Amino acid sequence: MATASSSSFAGLRQDSTDIQHAFDQIAPPSPFAPSSAVSTVPCDVFINHRGCDVKGTLATTIYHTLNRMGFRVFLDVEMIELGAFLPITIQEAMRTSLLHIAIFSPSYAQSPWCLAELTYMLKTGATVIPVFYHVQPVDLRWVAQGKGIYAEAFSVHEQKGRYSLENLEQWKMALHTVSFHMGYTLNSDEDEGQLLKSIVNSVLGSIKGVPLEVAKHPVGLAEAAKDFETSTLSPQSPHNVEIVGIVGMSGCGKTTLAKEMYNRKSLSIDRSSFIFDVRDAAAKIGLTSLQKTLLEDLLPHNLAKDLPLHSIERGRGILASRFRSVRLLIVLDDVDHQDQLDALLPPKDGLAPGSLIIITTRELGVLISWGIPSTSIYRMRVLNIQHAKQLFCWHAFLQPEPVGGFEDLVDNFLNTCNGLPLSLKVIGGQLYTKSRDYWESQLHKVSRILPQDITKRLKTSYDALEKEEQDMFLDVACFFIGEKISLAIAVWDGSGWSGVYGWETLVNKCLVELDDKNRIRMHDHLRNLGREIAAQVMPYRIWSAAQITNIENRGQWAMIVRGIMSATTQFAPCSVHDEFPMCSSHYQPPFEKCMELMEHSDTAFKRQRPSFGLELLVVTNDNFKRDFSELSRDLVWLRWFDFKDSNLPTWLSLNNLRVLELYGASNLEQLWEKSAHPPSQLRELIVTATSWGSNLERFPSSISHLKLLKKIALISYLGDEFLFKRLPEEFCDLQFLEHVELRHCKMLSSLPTPFGKLTNLRHIDLSCCEELRTLPVSFKQLTHLGYLDLSGCKKLALPLDTLHNITQLLHFDISRCGRVQELPHQITNQASLRQLHMKDTRLRDVPSNIGQLSKLEVLKFGSRLLKILPRSIGNLSSLTHLLINDCLNLQSLPESLGSLKLLEHLSIESSGVKSLPKGFRKLHNLQTLEISACPISQLDFESESSSFLPRLKLIILSETLLSRISISENFCPSLETLQLKHNDHLMEIETLPKTVKIIELFECRTLNSIQCIDDLILQKLEISGCPELDILPRCAGLSSIVARD
Repeated sequence: MATASSSSFAGLRQDSTDIQHAFDQIAPPSPFAPSSAVSTVPCDVFINHRGCDVKGTLATTIYHTLNRMGFRVFLDVEMIELGAFLPITIQEAMRTSLLHIAIFSPSYAQSPWCLAELTYMLKTGATVIPVFYHVQPVDLRWVAQGKGIYAEAFSVHEQKGRYSLENLEQWKMALHTVSFHMGYTLNSDEDEGQLLKSIVNSVLGSIKGVPLEVAKHPVGLAEAAKDFETSTLSPQSPHNVEIVGIVGMSGCGKTTLAKEMYNRKSLSIDRSSFIFDVRDAAAKIGLTSLQKTLLEDLLPHNLAKDLPLHSIERGRGILASRFRSVRLLIVLDDVDHQDQLDALLPPKDGLAPGSLIIITTRELGVLISWGIPSTSIYRMRVLNIQHAKQLFCWHAFLQPEPVGGFEDLVDNFLNTCNGLPLSLKVIGGQLYTKSRDYWESQLHKVSRILPQDITKRLKTSYDALEKEEQDMFLDVACFFIGEKISLAIAVWDGSGWSGVYGWETLVNKCLVELDDKNRIRMHDHLRNLGREIAAQVMPYRIWSAAQITNIENRGQWAMIVRGIMSATTQFAPCSVHDEFPMCSSHYQPPFEKCMELMEHSDTAFKRQRPSFGLELLVVTNDNFKRDFSELSRDLVWLRWFDFKDSNLPTWLSLNNLRVLELYGASNLEQLWEKSAHPPSQLRELIVTATSWGSNLERFPSSISHLKLLKKIALISYLGDEFLFKRLPEEFCDLQFLEHVELRHCKMLSSLPTPFGKLTNLRHIDLSCCEELRTLPVSFKQLTHLGYLDLSGCKKLALPLDTLHNITQLLHFDISRCGRVQELPHQITNQASLRQLHMKDTRLRDVPSNIGQLSKLEVLKFGSRLLKILPRSIGNLSSLTHLLINDCLNLQSLPESLGSLKLLEHLSIESSGVKSLPKGFRKLHNLQTLEISACPISQLDFESESSSFLPRLKLIILSETLLSRISISENFCPSLETLQLKHNDHLMEIETLPKTVKIIELFECRTLNSIQCIDDLILQKLEISGCPELDILPRCAGLSSIVARD
């Protein structure tokens, strides 16, 4: 095959009538074109040569020498894939090459191809090193005067007449130009070996660092690199020393991003080094060997070669002293211990300005302990659904989209992989060329058992944990995903473990994370790994019926159990503020069977392990059909769904309980019997009512015995309510209490006078306590308060000095507080405030100095008495969400609105606003715009110049006075969805950006024309209640169309 290619190549060289024209007419391929469009040869060095003179000697020797040193060198056609188009492939190799070597030999000018390559090489702007092999530079210059051996070759070209005069002049000019470049000359009596050494040293000096192969399919990499640069690197980085980290779970793309940044930055740096797999390499060859590798990259070759390096301390000394005036780029990949950073990084004050250090790790704690600030740490995220689909399809189909008939299976696998690049590559590759039946069987398999290539990578992080931390990891995988972190820590502390420290370890190792509601999250693959491990070891964690069957099938006559989840905890929206767990018994382990096996175990093991027992239990009321007092003695966490009793059963042991949750406690009259000893170790108490309200009329005075209680929540929903009207004075003795949640306690009329004694309170939710009329004077003593929700307290008269001593608020909500006419005076002094909600109030104005809230991210307000907004609203530099609702007397918005540089979502509903200010066009970060029930008759979405809202993706317009809509592509170049509802005056839609994919039209009864529809490639068009729009156009790519009368 290679011979055939060479022959074809030779023919092309001989028969082409205009080789230079072939190069000049081929436009460089678009970076957005599919990678298969061009068979590109990655290239660091391109060797331009005349094969018959030097192919078997100098050119080949240079090629092999540089290739052994890690450079990607293009020598000839044998490097090109069969089937590739030669001119464009060779051109791409030259265009991307960092350096060119042109070997001028006696017959060089006889080759039109060599001359065409030389001309194009000079056009690329890359360095060209000339090597004059048995010719002199003057031979190149004399061509114009018709002298010398090269002039003779040009005479032959002119006589044959195959090449235009323009080509010949270009080639002569190229020879003349390169003859003045610094290069190397070899005469007949000189040593070719010395010439080779000089050329190699010149290449090493010219190319700062060898570019790395980044990824076969770099999907989403450009976006990640841009995000990394903008969020992590300082704008002054060329003048500062930057030390940054990339952290994330195994397989998320940390190394890929680091390689991309290395390639981008190495060309502007004096010296660079990329040390791969530091964790494994340090264990196998030692830190001293890694130091030597690093110094060989960073020091000149003659210095690094004989460098004495007998200890880590010696290496540190060299790193600290040798590079004060040299800009370095160092990447340390997969670091897992601070000692590795101490050994391999120069001190920051020993680095020259402009130096950049990048560290990738799964261990966040390593970066923090080394002093890297959080602003310099980039947290890798999994791929979004679009990029995940492309990467999966590249590996499964060798194209970025699914093959017909596999779309549904692709979507299912994407759900399984959950955006993890490692899984997308491994699983996608395993499915390549396989049948649909095979795909379906693998889908079922990988949802339970991960491929070994994935498991092996992920398990390294688990294996590195201490035993206690491994147990916490398994608890999360089996029980705590979606739970509040406070609950998990309370349970772990109750098990005798260090909950906070263990959790921080899991976070630092990128095994878990928290969402914005402090709920625990874990990647699906880590969850599956944890459950696979938990199913094999005791104490068992039982969460599925299949586990019981497996245990019985193994002939295990007894078992030790840590926890049973006989009712799945699901989370569903309860209110705009939070979520509550609901019960589902599908596929759950049969509780009675678990108990039988455990009672057997308990009898068998009580002498050996008398302190061991069941600690975690999630059940429904139907599970408890008899006394399980023996097995409840060690309970730490009890979650009881559909609790139907009036109080807790007397046989239930409360001594060790840390968390008690009773859901659906409709018949609850008291928490525990008066004669019972209260659970003094309790940290969290949660009770909800689910039907017909609750009979709980009062708290027991013995609640004061719960000295360690940190959280109490009484939550009613679906219109139900608790009957108690007040809290006992003893409630204020709970000095460790941090979280009080009394939502929908509609009969609660007051708080105890000494409520301010609860000085550790950080979270108070009194939403929908409709009878609550005032707050006690002592309330202002809650100086640590960060969250205060008073929404729906219709009768509450809020004293203006409520926040007098409170300065750490993060969240404040007084929505639907109908008696509130003025905000507390101290509200604008809350420097840390993130969210301010004041919808459906009777506020007459917004404080003129509201712009002081520099950290405010979410602002929602609404009052029919409000007529004007202060200009200072434009000073809310962190604001991302602005909602204006039910402000009927507010007719305009301030021009300063355009100063909200971070604003992402703007919603104006049921207000008197007649037009948007001109400053609106400056909201460059805006992504969603919603205008509803406002007398707006005109919106300027057109622009003849550059884009004004470059990130806007969704526009929702309803109940406006608009008669026409025209949105130019310059103004909204990213718009994807347009929703129009109940716009009774709208007659036509003139222009829309070609990026629009979804149009939804509801009850626009006068709309009769969509002029631009034929120019769009829609995915969905939904039309309902638009009788005048009687012609449905044909839309290319339309996958969903719904039309209703």
